[in-house]
Amino acid sequence: MSASDNGGHQPEVLHVPAGDGIALWVPEEPPENLVDGEGPEMSHYTFLSTAENTGGALAVVDTVVPAGNGPPEHMHDDADESFYVLDGEFEVRAGGRSFVIRQGDYAFVPRGTRHIWKNNTDRTARMLRIYTPGGHERFFIDISRPAKPGEPAPRLTAEDVRRAEAAVEKYYGTLPGAEDVPEPHPVGG
Repeated sequence: MSASDNGGHQPEVLHVPAGDGIALWVPEEPPENLVDGEGPEMSHYTFLSTAENTGGALAVVDTVVPAGNGPPEHMHDDADESFYVLDGEFEVRAGGRSFVIRQGDYAFVPRGTRHIWKNNTDRTARMLRIYTPGGHERFFIDISRPAKPGEPAPRLTAEDVRRAEAAVEKYYGTLPGAEDVPEPHPVGG
């Protein structure tokens, strides 16, 4: 790929030491009767690369997901999404299939495919997610709270949900088939 193929920006070699990256507390799907300060713990996403530092090629996010967390069903029309499980397991539904991915497993969901993933276990799980091309990280930055090292996971609040719903509208508007799908809530991937 030439520099002109990625907006004129030629990426440089990137090295992200452990503990670095863009660290965020990200809301996932809220419970039906959310009580401020008593919602589920937020997931912890660390973007290791973004469209900005890869010339648009991809975004990679280290995703730590508390028990029971995951996004509502959604799709990306702007990027493919890959999953590589580092610890634990996740239930995935995509393209008419349902399966569990465990440590060492990989899954690929092409753009335009409605999908959902969830940590349906009783412990925290972790995976790397890769968006190709990059750019989807802007959505997560908009819906999240910045995370600081050593800080405990905050609980989901109504304000987090409002911020996420505003970002869904900003980035996606009304999704095709939305009349058949529940109102969108925070998307975690």
